[in-house]
Formats: sequence, C-alpha cells, structure tokens
Amino acid sequence: MAQKKIPTWAAILIAGVIIVGMLAVAAVGGAAFFIYRHVHTTFTGQENAAAEFTRERTRFTGQQPLIEIAAGKEPVLHRELAEAAPGQRLGSLRVLAYDKHARKLVRVSIPFWLLRLVPSNHFSFLDDNGIDIDSDRVRLTLDDLERRGPGLVLDSRDRRGSEVLVWTE
Repeated sequence: MAQKKIPTWAAILIAGVIIVGMLAVAAVGGAAFFIYRHVHTTFTGQENAAAEFTRERTRFTGQQPLIEIAAGKEPVLHRELAEAAPGQRLGSLRVLAYDKHARKLVRVSIPFWLLRLVPSNHFSFLDDNGIDIDSDRVRLTLDDLERRGPGLVLDSRDRRGSEVLVWTE
C-alpha cells in the first residue's frame, strides 16, 4: 500500500504550531519562575511583620522618603531629594508590604533592568486601600529614582493598618 505524502504547506504549518506552542510554554514557565524568584509571600502575625518593618526601617534612619503620604492629603514628591543626590545606577526596587487583615507579608524585588523595559517612563503605585500614588499627579519617573540613588522611596501606613515600605538598591 502506498503512503500518503503530507503537503509541504501542511508540514510547515504543523511545525509553526509546534514552535509557537513551545514558545508559549517557555514564556509561561519563565514568568512563573520570575514570580517565584522575586515575590515572596508569608502568612504571619502583626508582631512578626512589625519586626520585619523595624529591621528594614533601621537602614533608612534619618532619611526622608522620596514620597510622603499624609492621611487625607495629596502625596508629596520631594523632588529636591532626587536633585540634590548624586545619580547612581540602581539594581532593584524592593517592596515590603503587610496586609493586617489577611495577615500576609509580601516581599517583592524588581530588577531595575526590567523596569527600564516598561514602555512608560512613569512609575505608579496604585492600590484601592487608601494608598493611591498616581504618576500623573506626582510625575515620578525611573530617572528620578536613579537621580536619587539608593534609598527610601515610600514608607506608608493606610487607614486599615496595612503598611508599605518601598526602597531602591
């Protein structure tokens, strides 16, 4: 019995679908690995979270945050801190956040090279729980962070008792 030959266009189409499928699996796997490496979540009591925040805050004793948020007021960007400091290339943006009601402590480390790949040059912290810093209002850019150099970006507590600490290294 004679074997049927697959047309060339069909073989190319099948190979293309296989390649796209493999690339999709690699992208999903890469994203999962990135999140696994850069986002650490633990469930802990307020005492342990407070100790973590105290430990991190000691590194910034006497340092004014680049962004200040007062209850019920607009965020204030201290651009003079960025202009006065000698510029320095940064390695990462770090976030320590604690949700008091969920008892969840989250540590995030975002490499600065990844932030530079983002199409918008503006930087935003958006949250629906009382911490709302929009780059359209404060106009914080990655260049501002690099001019400031390593240091405290944000130290805030929202009205529900949750805390956020952001710094650059």
